[in-house]
Amino acid sequence: MQATPTTVPALSALQSFARRDLRAFAGLVEQTSLNDVTAVFNVDRSSHGQGLLGSARHQTNWFSAAAGGFARGMRVWAEGDVVVLIDATNVDLLEPLSSLLGWLGEPEAKLNSFQGTFEVESNEYVYVKRGLTLYVDRAIETPLRIAAFTPCGLERYQRDLRLDLRQKRLPPSRGPSQDDSP
Repeated sequence: MQATPTTVPALSALQSFARRDLRAFAGLVEQTSLNDVTAVFNVDRSSHGQGLLGSARHQTNWFSAAAGGFARGMRVWAEGDVVVLIDATNVDLLEPLSSLLGWLGEPEAKLNSFQGTFEVESNEYVYVKRGLTLYVDRAIETPLRIAAFTPCGLERYQRDLRLDLRQKRLPPSRGPSQDDSP
């Protein structure tokens, strides 16, 4: 299998994201490849998993990646060799969140999201024309998570790209039943 060559526009967008310069970030370039991401981030192709994206629940592979300023690393979501989304938590932004949000302006949507099992109202700021989503905690003025993708419409974002962060609480584990005793 021949490796996909890196492209200058894809690298430029990824470098902007890697610098956490979200003012300059205008979304991932269409057909950004895993090789493009590997040229900018430390991608560990041996550390991967699968998850579901969007309301259509597309089964999608993700790979772990690391870079300075991304304390917990990131996930690079890909369909085949094409990267569809990058998300990261605990991101050290270059500027205060309130300043960035003021500069970005009103998002195309503010959606409810989840922190663990708790639904949080309007904390997912979706800038679909910029290929950027910020999950924010306005009480402490910090980003909880950021996501990057190719600019698209809101309907496509929700159907094909949106992260489902809801965690389900499992019932407590039960030991052997008293009825099982000899």
